Amino acid sequence: MSVNAIKVASLYMEKIAKTAEKEAERLLMSLIKKSPWQNKVFSVGGFVRDELFGIESKDLDLVVEAKGGAKRFAEYLHGIFKEKVSTPRETGKSYPIWTMSFKENIEYDGETYEAKGADIDIADTMKESYPDPSSRQRETEYGTLEEDIKRRDFTINMLLKDLTTGEIKDMTGVSKDDLKKGILRGHPEVSLDKMFSEDPLRLIRLIRIQTKHGFHIPNDVIRAVKRNADRIKIVSAERIMEELSKIMKLGKLRQAVKFFKITGLLEHIFPEVNSLINVQQGKDHHAEGDVFRHTMKVLEHAPATIEGQMSALLHDIGKPATQTLVENQIHFYEHEDVGAEIAEAMLRRLKFDVKSIERIKKVVKSHMRPYDLAGAGEKSLRKFIRDVGDELVDSILELVRADELGSLPYDVKDSVYDDLKRKIEKIRSSPAKIIKTPVLNGHEIMDLFKEHGRELTPGPKIKEIMNFLLELADHYASQEKMLTKEEAKDKVVEHFVKDVHE
Repeated sequence: MSVNAIKVASLYMEKIAKTAEKEAERLLMSLIKKSPWQNKVFSVGGFVRDELFGIESKDLDLVVEAKGGAKRFAEYLHGIFKEKVSTPRETGKSYPIWTMSFKENIEYDGETYEAKGADIDIADTMKESYPDPSSRQRETEYGTLEEDIKRRDFTINMLLKDLTTGEIKDMTGVSKDDLKKGILRGHPEVSLDKMFSEDPLRLIRLIRIQTKHGFHIPNDVIRAVKRNADRIKIVSAERIMEELSKIMKLGKLRQAVKFFKITGLLEHIFPEVNSLINVQQGKDHHAEGDVFRHTMKVLEHAPATIEGQMSALLHDIGKPATQTLVENQIHFYEHEDVGAEIAEAMLRRLKFDVKSIERIKKVVKSHMRPYDLAGAGEKSLRKFIRDVGDELVDSILELVRADELGSLPYDVKDSVYDDLKRKIEKIRSSPAKIIKTPVLNGHEIMDLFKEHGRELTPGPKIKEIMNFLLELADHYASQEKMLTKEEAKDKVVEHFVKDVHE
């Protein structure tokens, strides 16, 4: 038995933390026992799964086995607790759900329930169909509890909790056992091809759940994913990103991408990453293999954030387009610049937000600069920090660290990351801060020229002088001095005004 299976096997002994959602469920159980809704209302899906798994869940989903029961039950709750719960709100079109929130803790039948902040979603038991094969849009109608369970994705999400008795109902006959053993599969009576083809978002949800819990995916499920991989094309970029974001926050994008490669999903989700396969590199610095293998090793060491994971995935995305052979040596000149443009296009396609796109693009574009700064002095490092922005320096350094660890052979004595991290922290603690604007502005520079009988109009020359002043300030700061306006004017006169005069 695997370590994960042992962990899951002990799930019934885990202590469940008291959350607002658990308190709301506890309140409903007390209420329903004395109501017309006996044996009609059930907790379902992830909330029941997580309770048995011994972890906290905030997704309290209820199903009501009565036609139109969701609306009537929501109104029933609102009628009892009035201003302490929100007015029921209907969401969804083809599959209506009634949503409610607890605005206050509840006093009921002599007991206090700390349910403030809990949200609940209430739906009728349903059966569904997908009439348009080019869309995930479904049609639903009232169905039995058995039909409702059959329309769900994986057996571990098909457990029910009767809120009248507290009994856990396993209508598949295998859900509890699958949860104990850590197995991901579909309903025994529903075709895997039907399950994935009708709602292909499940192709990614499968790996997201697997990476989160370390569950086992049986071979027949993997084969079904392969057969239906091209169906992912009908899923919106927003929904794909939602699942990928959860994977990246777990730091598990490497595992997901490897699964995508095995099943054929990679060419549909990340075609740019798929193009890294078999792009050879010089073995002196990359004994680990082609660009794809290297990227997977870099991902292994990348931070568990969306920015960290995606920057690692895309840092060498420009290599296929820039691969050249010079005197039997493989080179990728300016791959970081090409990669930044490819990354931006890919991230836009995947509907990343504008801020994330700009940050990841800049990290990809800048990831080679630290290698050029190996052994550099403080002046050059201050320029680097100013150019990329102090808020991105750590992201770039973390990528460099992952890049180094993902390149074989790796020798800690040659680490660029360690050297730069130490030097940059020293600069950050220095009283001489990094300036973003020169000590003289454009008008002051033009006035200075005028004082010496020379005319200078706005244009490239002023920009050149301002860059000179920024670098001069860095030089002064490296000597723990601050550049004053008077010193700056003297230097401008010395280096620029006299040149013009002459």
